[in-house]
Amino acid sequence: MSELIFVTTDNCELCSKAEKKIRFLKIFFSIKKVDVQSEYKEYLLRVPVLIKNEKVLAEGLFSRLSIVKNLFF
Repeated sequence: MSELIFVTTDNCELCSKAEKKIRFLKIFFSIKKVDVQSEYKEYLLRVPVLIKNEKVLAEGLFSRLSIVKNLFF
């Protein structure tokens, strides 16, 4: 099963909304939730960020359509 990395931080409303939008992906991928303070500090001002194979699939305001498009195209 492929892994997606969800870069987030504490007390982030945008991150909470993004996490709800990517729940459907748990069927197809394992999702590793990572705090931006411990890893991926280059995304500090861009959270939330969804990454697969070092490619950013979505950041900031997530859209399910753009995530699926970036995953498969």
